[in-house]
Amino acid sequence: MKTLSTLALLTAATAAQAYTLDVNVGHSKLDNYDSVSLIGLGVGSHLNNEFHLGLNVGRKNISSDVALVDAKATSATLDLTYSLSPVGGIRPFIGAGVGAVRFKGDSIHTKNALSTKFFVGLSFPITQNVEFSVSAQNSKFHGVQEIENGPKATVTSWDGIAALRFNF
Repeated sequence: MKTLSTLALLTAATAAQAYTLDVNVGHSKLDNYDSVSLIGLGVGSHLNNEFHLGLNVGRKNISSDVALVDAKATSATLDLTYSLSPVGGIRPFIGAGVGAVRFKGDSIHTKNALSTKFFVGLSFPITQNVEFSVSAQNSKFHGVQEIENGPKATVTSWDGIAALRFNF
């Protein structure tokens, strides 16, 4: 009997830690830069019914005709999401992430910086294993220098994101 109860606990723990794959697309409005599109991919795990922990990689261009900036920013953040109780099948969520960003391009002197984000959104179940979500996200890249020996600044953006989450 002890073996069956242990097996039941392991099965429940495994179900709570289901793996996920996220595919993200969106639009980013950066302060002092041109608006751009963004793409992303994430892998994660449901810790329980409310919490999800994921590693998300996103890419966006940072450009400005005025400041002569043209670079690509690739960020990797560890995100913790809290899902509230569903209302009519729609589940609101909030979350935060922290990680790093790497810049590629000659017009930004900084090559690596701290990346943070806060987000809110709504998810809609499509099937038992697929969800569609929309979210608003405030992203920040901290300590960015456009030119050598120039001032360090925080690059802030407001992002609108649509995503598909596949649950395994």
